[in-house]
Amino acid sequence: MEFNADKKNELQKKEEKIITEAMDHLFQSSAFGNLLNGFQNLINSSVKDVQTTIHVRERDTGLYVDIAIPATFRDGEIAVDSRSRYLNVTLQEKQKQQNEATFTSMTRTVQLPYEVHQEDMETSWNEQTMTLFFPKNKHE
Repeated sequence: MEFNADKKNELQKKEEKIITEAMDHLFQSSAFGNLLNGFQNLINSSVKDVQTTIHVRERDTGLYVDIAIPATFRDGEIAVDSRSRYLNVTLQEKQKQQNEATFTSMTRTVQLPYEVHQEDMETSWNEQTMTLFFPKNKHE
């Protein structure tokens, strides 16, 4: 009995190896794989220009939120909304060409370490980064 179980396990491992190699071939070195890689590269290159990062820094004086604004949105609208411990940032861009307009928007939400109040928020710009500051003494 033990011999049959060992043979069965060995056959299953060989089968898994064959399936893995076939899948690798399909997704990496076949025409289908080339098509998938090309599509992924296209998506990555177009998304790279509209990605934004939000970095939260807590200091003794308060909370700093650095928002990297992609070049594609610098002439658009930026909306910041804080509710309790959540900060919502929406970037919108409208591009007009002849008789049509294209709208692009992106929204990011981050959870802050503590509750902040939007009316206390101060903003500043440094090249492509918008910094929001929420004083600590205003919300304690």
